[in-house]
Amino acid sequence: MTGPPPDKTGFNSGSGEPGGNDLHWQIALDSINGVYKPATIMKDLDPIYFNGRYWISFSETGEHSGNRYFFYKLDFELPCFNLCGKSYNDDNAFCLSLDLYSDNSVFEVFVNGVAQSQNLGALIPLPNPYNPRGHTQSDRTTVQLCRNWKAGANSLLIQVASSATVAGLMVQASLVPLPPPDAVPVSVSICQGDQYNFDGQILTETGSYLKTFTKPNGCDSNVVLHLFVKPASRTTLFQSICEGESFLGYTEEGVYIDTLVAANGCDSIRTLNLDVNKKPSPDLGQSGVICEGDSVLLDPGEFSSYQWQDGSVSRQFVVKAPGIYSVNVSNGCGSATAEIRFTVGPCGIYFPTAFTPDNDGKNDFFRLLSHVHLEEFKLEVYNRLGQLVFETTDPSNGWNGSFKNKQQAAGTYVWKCRLSRSGEVSDLKGIVTLIR
Repeated sequence: MTGPPPDKTGFNSGSGEPGGNDLHWQIALDSINGVYKPATIMKDLDPIYFNGRYWISFSETGEHSGNRYFFYKLDFELPCFNLCGKSYNDDNAFCLSLDLYSDNSVFEVFVNGVAQSQNLGALIPLPNPYNPRGHTQSDRTTVQLCRNWKAGANSLLIQVASSATVAGLMVQASLVPLPPPDAVPVSVSICQGDQYNFDGQILTETGSYLKTFTKPNGCDSNVVLHLFVKPASRTTLFQSICEGESFLGYTEEGVYIDTLVAANGCDSIRTLNLDVNKKPSPDLGQSGVICEGDSVLLDPGEFSSYQWQDGSVSRQFVVKAPGIYSVNVSNGCGSATAEIRFTVGPCGIYFPTAFTPDNDGKNDFFRLLSHVHLEEFKLEVYNRLGQLVFETTDPSNGWNGSFKNKQQAAGTYVWKCRLSRSGEVSDLKGIVTLIR
């Protein structure tokens, strides 16, 4: 059986009033065989001491000079046998798990006069003596004492090595006791985001957890659970495809989140960021006329490469003479060709007198009909109420017969245009008929 002894003797220090005697612990100075007297509960400790109400020393302040040893002793009784009939003279019949805080160093722990450092590995003497400044609850030394106990009278002794100016000790039952040597190990794995119920304790994090189960015969069974939380796999993919292709079953652009089963049996979350690139479709505009001395800038759009009819590879091409012009463009999804024809035509400034915005591809816009070079251009269209229904500064742009996304009624409209050609400014106006 493990745990506190049957007589419930208290092991925690600081039992009593600050400045008075501790009810259980005694102290001797400098020698393990020195004179023991009741330990004093320290008083008015600096707040930097963790849980300062429960520290004990040889005086209220614990102040001293030089390097000295302090021996803290607790005497208690154990019966002959535990509830399972095991003698307390046997190892592991009784395990005492304590958290120790000391100023400065826990140098040794004795059970019935037997040093326990050999049973505690490199835990003591402390390689890095404790200094209270900045100390927190987690900065403790946890010892588990399972050997050298006996039936009857027992003595626990803690040796503290302290340099000036304060010596002190706090002892408490372990907040997170170590598993006793006879604990049955159990290993369990769960997936991240899942829970494991360990006798009513809901666990979600990797770690070791101890439970003591009482059997019907009164004997305890100790179980230490080693819980491993397997991480969920999270993968983010960035992929580009062309129109008509698919990736992982997806053909449309977007963000797709899928839950899959990973090799470790847990869910794998996959996030796919899919881009769909269009196949090349160059646009050189509509064929038209070009006048002597004028030019037209052709721009098919943004692609990876260009090759014009004359072998040039720039994105744009300047047309200065009649003829057929073509460009072959390519991107990661293929290649395509477009061409446009320019002829010699009327080189004056011409606007249509009527247009039919019926989307048949013929005469759908009211705009400038001439392909001439202009330094300045502004076109305005007004209804019969004098309301401005369209304006533009782009000579290639035209009115489609709508205003604020509403089709306008058939009838006549007044237009005005200011333009500058070869340094000469002209103000033109006229009437256009909208036919539906």
